[in-house]
Amino acid sequence: MQQIGAGPRPFEVARARLTPVFQAFGFRLFGVELPEKGSRHAFAEFGRKDLRIRLVWEGDEQVLWLEAARQAGSEIVSRWTDIEWSIAGQRRPVERGTDEARLDRLEGALGAFLSMDTPDVAPA
Repeated sequence: MQQIGAGPRPFEVARARLTPVFQAFGFRLFGVELPEKGSRHAFAEFGRKDLRIRLVWEGDEQVLWLEAARQAGSEIVSRWTDIEWSIAGQRRPVERGTDEARLDRLEGALGAFLSMDTPDVAPA
């Protein structure tokens, strides 16, 4: 099992749970941004040659989500798009849970999104 890091617990549990899924699809961890003084937000960014995906923890609202953007070289060339919205084809209500069921839904959404031939990401 992957070690839990120094970020907010729901974020670190989600990161540990999702990292093997990212790795299975050829992604590597590009960086982690943990809360600094006055901030409660955290990000873990994963990437491969054409796509970046961030795990986001919004600490004020206690929300976890995944968002994706297209990449060309080292540049982001699209807007960040919520992957659960991309799969659904529309905006969805915000999910505030951080329990196992929420992690199951995030993991399922990540696998479904990455299994698409061309994941839908909004243009810049």
